[in-house]
Amino acid sequence: MALDYAATSKKIVDAVGGAGNIASASHCMTRLRLVLNDEGKANDDAVKAIKGVKSVIKQGGQYQVVIGNEVSNLFKEFKKLGNFAEEGGGAAPQKAEGNVIQRLFGFISGCLTPMLPAMLGTGMVKVLLVLLTTLNVLSASSPTYQIIFGMADSFFFFLPILLGWSIAKKTGHSVPLYMVIGAALVYPDLISLLGGGVESVAYGTFLGQQCTYLFGFLPVVCASYSSSVLPMLLMTPVMGWAEDFADKVSPNVVKAFLKPMIFLLICTPVVFVVLGPLGSILGSLLAAGMAALYNAVPWLTVGILSAAMPFIVMTGMHYALIPMCLNNFAILGYDVVVIVTMFCSNICQGAASLGAGMKSKDPDTRSEGLACAISAIVAGVTEPAMYGINMRYMKPMIGAVCGAGVSGLLAGITGVKGYTMGGSPSIMTLINFISTDPNAANPYAGVIWGAICGVLGMAIAFVISFILFKDETEATPAVEGGAAKIEAANAAFAGAEAPVAEKKAEPVEIDAPMNGKIIPLSEVPDEVFATGVLGEGVAILPSDGNVYAPCDAAVAQMMDSRHAIGLVADNGAEILIHVGLDTVQLEGKPFTYHVKADQEVKKGDLLLTADLDAIQAAGKKLYTPVIITNSDDYVSIEPVASGDVKAGDKLITVS
Repeated sequence: MALDYAATSKKIVDAVGGAGNIASASHCMTRLRLVLNDEGKANDDAVKAIKGVKSVIKQGGQYQVVIGNEVSNLFKEFKKLGNFAEEGGGAAPQKAEGNVIQRLFGFISGCLTPMLPAMLGTGMVKVLLVLLTTLNVLSASSPTYQIIFGMADSFFFFLPILLGWSIAKKTGHSVPLYMVIGAALVYPDLISLLGGGVESVAYGTFLGQQCTYLFGFLPVVCASYSSSVLPMLLMTPVMGWAEDFADKVSPNVVKAFLKPMIFLLICTPVVFVVLGPLGSILGSLLAAGMAALYNAVPWLTVGILSAAMPFIVMTGMHYALIPMCLNNFAILGYDVVVIVTMFCSNICQGAASLGAGMKSKDPDTRSEGLACAISAIVAGVTEPAMYGINMRYMKPMIGAVCGAGVSGLLAGITGVKGYTMGGSPSIMTLINFISTDPNAANPYAGVIWGAICGVLGMAIAFVISFILFKDETEATPAVEGGAAKIEAANAAFAGAEAPVAEKKAEPVEIDAPMNGKIIPLSEVPDEVFATGVLGEGVAILPSDGNVYAPCDAAVAQMMDSRHAIGLVADNGAEILIHVGLDTVQLEGKPFTYHVKADQEVKKGDLLLTADLDAIQAAGKKLYTPVIITNSDDYVSIEPVASGDVKAGDKLITVS
């Protein structure tokens, strides 16, 4: 059934806190990328519960909703629901979360994502030209070739200019000013000057490299900046400071021309004297390091990166590898870090998904497995396979990682390299491995070995996934219906209608999970709980922060914010214990889990602890609802306790 883009978009907007909470919105090939004014207003579980949503990733200041191949169509409807700025398009940038490395990679990813359509399109045109010239269909000296190649190569040659655009959009600064700095790096006369080819100019040496001089005394190292990425990325904080400084010191009456002039006079010497040469040196060192590592242990380098690529993709960090890929093309003439490793990983993701689909007896899983496999193997879009099948059932991911690792090992041993960038790596981009080296004995060797590596990796991924995969209904009694339990708990956390458990619920008694005072659910100062939308039960006003298992059960749902836990009793009763109200906003700081997802617990086992003083100090109420989220499966749910209770006292009878 086709995805209803309008309805899905409306649900996503509502679940992330409404249109007013969205500062900017954009998308890449598979993900809806939002910058929220307040991430605390977003209900992650509600978003995940929406049909068509594969997962939610919060990284680099972005709230990423993984959709899959249909994200571009969905975005057309999504942007109709509000006056959303494009990412970085003048909206106040949100402070990125995470450590320094996560923020840095998130920033790089955010700058490169908007350029992907042009990057992949021009890359594929260059791939086509390589194929046509190799087959002698088109001569490299013909006007046709020169014109088409010039168009395709223009993106990469003028990359600093385009980076100026994307960095300014990302940071909310002046797009024209940033683009001027990028344009200066690739200005033809300056390319000649910094190439050492101007006879009338005096050249010297600085740190062992040829240089010329700015103002007669500042050394400008001779270097080429076409197709470069590091100089502009390094210039980002300088350009931001320079623009703010110029704006501050420029009187309003002359700001229109004085501000940009000051900006350019500050940034020009910095980029040509300091950060441009530094970026060039760092790029050369990075390329040399990767080349040395690859030449020393190619099988290990490519194998490990191929096996690790799914987890890199999960964090969105794969876009942050693109500068390294472009740098390798500019300096080495080839790349293995992105082109080869993502090829191995992507097709193995698809093969693992196919293996699970072929093994499953469920028609929906079979259909989804096939669709996800086609998406990954043919189109190179792996998120549907990764989140829809492989991570969802876990065992197929083992096959995907093993297949990619072996495929990468063989690719490293046989010297498979990517010589052009075109399209998301898949079987359709095998032609990226055609050598552009005129001295190559066999320019098609990379394609042949790439195909062999791909077939081997897919076979391994398919077989392992097929062997290990089990339908949810085939799970062992200890974790029977594990995924269904998690789905039900997800729905409960999200405030959605929980699916009916397949197993008939038998009478069961639920003990009090905490010490405290019983409060009728209707008196809880939260409309969702008080009205019984999530299910029937009671609430406890706790006297201490220890939460114990109220019966024998399986842990079906845990949250990053650690403020709640979902259990499924052995008879199928689905129990939600939610410590405090609106405590999701505390980001887990007052809470500690003592169990793991899918763990079997016995009545009285410690589940989590909460710092009640910290919760109250944050202005949150301590009411702790204990509810049966699949209440409709039972004839009656009767509280059997009142007043003060201790953990382990009888609390609710479900019959």
